[in-house]
Amino acid sequence: MDTTLPARPVSPVLKGLMLGPLAAAACWTFLTLWPAAGSTDALFAWRMSPVTAALLGSAYGGAAVMLALAVRARAWAEVRVATAASALLMVLMAASTLAGRHTLHLTGGALLGFLAAWGWLAVHLAALPIGLVALGAQLLTRGPAPARTPRLPWWVAGPMVGGGALLALLGLLLALRPDALAPHWPWAARPLDVRALGAWTLTFGTALLLASREAELRRVRSGMAALVLTGLLGLAGLVRYGDRISWELPAAWIAVLVLTGLLGLGLCGYGVSALLDPPPDPRRPRRAAGAGEVEEVELG
Repeated sequence: MDTTLPARPVSPVLKGLMLGPLAAAACWTFLTLWPAAGSTDALFAWRMSPVTAALLGSAYGGAAVMLALAVRARAWAEVRVATAASALLMVLMAASTLAGRHTLHLTGGALLGFLAAWGWLAVHLAALPIGLVALGAQLLTRGPAPARTPRLPWWVAGPMVGGGALLALLGLLLALRPDALAPHWPWAARPLDVRALGAWTLTFGTALLLASREAELRRVRSGMAALVLTGLLGLAGLVRYGDRISWELPAAWIAVLVLTGLLGLGLCGYGVSALLDPPPDPRRPRRAAGAGEVEEVELG
C-alpha cells in the first residue's frame, strides 16, 4: 500500500485571491513602467523620473515571474517566502501611497494617468483585507510538513544573511527618511519615489533573510529567478537612462551595487540549489505516522 503523504498544499483561496491577482498586477505594472519609463506622466499613477520608473518596473517584472511560478506550485513550503514577501510589499506600498497621495494623479491630468492613480490606490487598499482572508485560508489548510534537509553551509547562508540584512537596513532608511534623501538623490526623485524604492529594497532584504531559513534552496528558486531578472532589467535601465544620472554622487553607485548584488545572489542561489538539493528520490516514499508516533507539523 502506498503510504506517501502529500505535503501541506497551497490553498486554492490563496492562489485565487492573492497570488494570481498579484501576478497579473505585477505584470501590468511592469509593462506600464519599464518599456514606457519616460511616459509615466500620462500612463502611470504618478509622474516619476524614467530612471525610477525603470527600476520599479524591473522589480515588478521579477515579482511577476516569481508569483506566476508560485501559482503553479502545489506545496505551501514552495511559496511561503514568496507569499510573505508579497504581503510585506503590499503593506509597505500601501503606506507609501497614502503618505504620498498628494503626488498621485487623483485630481486631473491625462485620462489614463488619472485612472491609473485611482486604480493604484484602490488595489493597494483592497489588497490588505483580501490578503488577510487569503492568508487565513492558508492557515486553515492542513497537511504534513516536508522533512527539512541539514542547514545551509556557511558559504551559502553567509552572503544571503549579510546581503539581506544590508538591504533591509537600507530599505528602512529609504522608507523612513524620504524627505531628507530625495533632494540628494542622483536623479530627479520625489519622496514617494524614494519610499517606493525603499519598500522594494526592504522587501528584497526580508525575502533573502527568510530564504536563508529554508533548509532547501529549491523551495525559493522562484524568488532567486526574480532577483536575477530584477538585477538584469535594473542594470539595463541604468544604462538606458545613464545620461539622467549624476554619477559623481555615491548614491548612484550604491544603486549599481544593489542591483549587481541582487543579480549575483540570484544566480548563485539558483545554481547552488541544484548542487545542494538533489531532486527527491521517488523510490523513497514518506511513511505515515504510526500509532504512538508524532507527525511532524510545521507552523506558519
